[in-house]
Amino acid sequence: MTVLSAIAMDWATTFGIVTLLCWMAAGFAAVFGTVEEIRHADAGKLSGYVTSGLMAAGLTAAIAMGSILIFAA
Repeated sequence: MTVLSAIAMDWATTFGIVTLLCWMAAGFAAVFGTVEEIRHADAGKLSGYVTSGLMAAGLTAAIAMGSILIFAA
């Protein structure tokens, strides 16, 4: 394994961690938004935006991770 591929694997691991954290936070926001929506009707919109943003960030990080794994190997 060359130094370049070792650094690429570190970046891929970092993007994998970011993906997992974004998707976990999106799930938390979705559940929290549902609970708040039951209490207050307007709180669900914000959690929907947060969930969508975190899901998009997680998907972007997953694509970056996959690209690094494919092209650095």
